Amino acid sequence: MKSRIFLAAICIFFLTTSMSFGYTATFLPRVSVDGQYTDNLFLANNDSSIDEEFITTIKPGFSSEILGKNNGVNFSYDAAYAIYKNFNEFDGWRHRANLRGWSQMAKRTRLEIRDSFLYTEDPIRDENLAEARTEDPENPVDFSVRKTRQIYYTNFANINLDHQFGEYNSFNLSYRYYLRNDEDPLYEDNQYHNPSAMLRYWFGPQWGFQVGGQYQLNQYEFSEDIEVFVGNVGFLKRFSPHFIGYIQYRQVIVNYKTGENDDQTYNPSIGFNYDIAKDISVKLDVGYFRNDFELREDTDAFNGSLRLIKEFERGKINLSASGGFDYNFYGAEKLGFNKFFEGAVSGNYQLAKFINGRIRGSYRDTEYVDQTDRKDKIGTVGAGLTWQALEWMNIGLDYRFRSLDSTIETENYDENRVTVTIGLVPKVPFHTSRY
Repeated sequence: MKSRIFLAAICIFFLTTSMSFGYTATFLPRVSVDGQYTDNLFLANNDSSIDEEFITTIKPGFSSEILGKNNGVNFSYDAAYAIYKNFNEFDGWRHRANLRGWSQMAKRTRLEIRDSFLYTEDPIRDENLAEARTEDPENPVDFSVRKTRQIYYTNFANINLDHQFGEYNSFNLSYRYYLRNDEDPLYEDNQYHNPSAMLRYWFGPQWGFQVGGQYQLNQYEFSEDIEVFVGNVGFLKRFSPHFIGYIQYRQVIVNYKTGENDDQTYNPSIGFNYDIAKDISVKLDVGYFRNDFELREDTDAFNGSLRLIKEFERGKINLSASGGFDYNFYGAEKLGFNKFFEGAVSGNYQLAKFINGRIRGSYRDTEYVDQTDRKDKIGTVGAGLTWQALEWMNIGLDYRFRSLDSTIETENYDENRVTVTIGLVPKVPFHTSRY
């Protein structure tokens, strides 16, 4: 609650400051009706128990933005009332809201905030993983398994302060907060607090270093809390204004409140960031990690990540690939240290003047080392079309297949979803301004 009050206070500050010095405001309402078919409502692994369902959702929503001279806020909200054909006990409201605010506090000092809220009974967040990894990597993605249709909600908030001194030197402070509450008693409510800091300093035009650290406190409704400490240091080499290479070392220390089961991960790596052109950027990182844990055998492997965004005149491609280690201490399940490989790709393209197409696919293979012989393989593919039937009306068709293959047989499932959408939205948003 305190975090929400703090975020609300900052947003009010942005709004009042914008209005004091002049502002431009826009408001864009929308409404849509979705018809969704699923061939496996409860994500069952037994063909005899699979339930088909047709869900109709009525979705009013809006987007709004207020821009001032040096700051602004944008906010979007979508409600949805879900109507089940066969399982009426799950009828009810869904909510999704996103807020972003920023303030150029000084010439080289910028404060940004964001908050993402989700309230739903749908156990699967139908995310475009490639876009999430390449365009919004700070937003947490939950790969734990939830199958029930009881209500849960999540909230992710981030406050970020950037200060630049000198031509390239910078200092960053950040605080992230995540909350998940679940009405199903099978799943434990949890939250985490995550402050961090990072300093990047260049000795000259070509050589520099960066050092950073973060602390994460994971808190749970019933089980013991967990502390995570992360530190990293790296040396930088600027080969060109758009090509920066680096070598770095990262160490992760995990402490349980009982003082037992502590573990550490050591991770040197090398990589680069390359803005090849205005419409294409690449990030590559390759390394090796070793994890030491008191109550099991140590484990080690190579790790790496690749992120690419390519924009075209009529479309865009997002590509990500990564592998290595991770810690799952939030979400529907508390699964601990894991080794994984993940790949994702998505693309959208304007096929004709009024028709847009999109595709997406992702795969993740996760070995939960802290669990007893648990490995999950999650694959997703999807495609869709949107037709701009009128200036203020669009019609969409979307298909998605998702499969989970786990060594825990009760977790396995395959699901197909087909969604038809009719949406109404004005061509031009309402706007007002004052100077």
